[in-house]
Amino acid sequence: MNWLRKIIGSDPRDRVRILAVLPNPEDRVSLTAIASHEGWSLRLASHCGSAVEILQHHPADIILCARDVRPSGWRDALTTLAAQSPGACLILASPENDDRFWLEVIERGGFDVITTPLHAARVVQAVRQALKPA
Repeated sequence: MNWLRKIIGSDPRDRVRILAVLPNPEDRVSLTAIASHEGWSLRLASHCGSAVEILQHHPADIILCARDVRPSGWRDALTTLAAQSPGACLILASPENDDRFWLEVIERGGFDVITTPLHAARVVQAVRQALKPA
C-alpha cells in the first residue's frame, strides 16, 4: 500500500520524486502540468550535468531522461544517472520507439521507454508501473 500513497500523494513525505532531464521546453511544460495534477514532486534539468548536481542533494524515485540529452547522449546519461541514483527507475523519453530500441534501453538499465510528445496517460502509467513493488 505504500506505493499507492506515493502515487496519490496523501503525505508530502511520500510524494513521488521525479527528476526529468528534458532539454525540450515543450516536454518540460507538459511534464510539469502532469506532475502538478498527479501531486508528484518534480525537479527539472536540461542536461545530464545539471541532473547529477540535483541528485546530489535531492534523491529521485523516477528519472525521466530524453533520448537527445546532451552532452554525451542517452546511453552515457543512463549509465551516469543510474550510478548517481541507485534504485531509481530510469525511463527514457523518445520521439521514436520500436522493440529493438526498447530492448537496448532495458539492457542498459532503463525501466521503460515512453514516446514524446508526452501524454499524461502514458506518463502516469509508466510511473505507476515503475513504483509497483517487485
